[in-house]
Amino acid sequence: MINAKIVRAADGKIIGFTVENHGESTVCAAVSMLVLNTVNSIYKFTKDKFTCDYNEKEGGFITFSLTNPDAQTDGIRLLLDAMHLGLTSAKAEYPNEIELKEEIHD
Repeated sequence: MINAKIVRAADGKIIGFTVENHGESTVCAAVSMLVLNTVNSIYKFTKDKFTCDYNEKEGGFITFSLTNPDAQTDGIRLLLDAMHLGLTSAKAEYPNEIELKEEIHD
């Protein structure tokens, strides 16, 4: 099962995420592509600074967090919200393959 966690600031803006346990299924491939495309798009199309760590082995994981969440651009908010929409849609379609949690960071 894919485990995804969205981290939000107290104001509701997404400031980070973690996705773990990518497997071999089509759903796993779709989630991986969605998440990687989000990170690549943030890097290419925004000036927002972030940290990102990933490992494709041992089930795979990726963790992402904004370096300065208070200085978010509209572009990064749109990209992160679009990724969240994609994860939410995938969970609705494949509820037994995706666990999606949210956490508020104070």
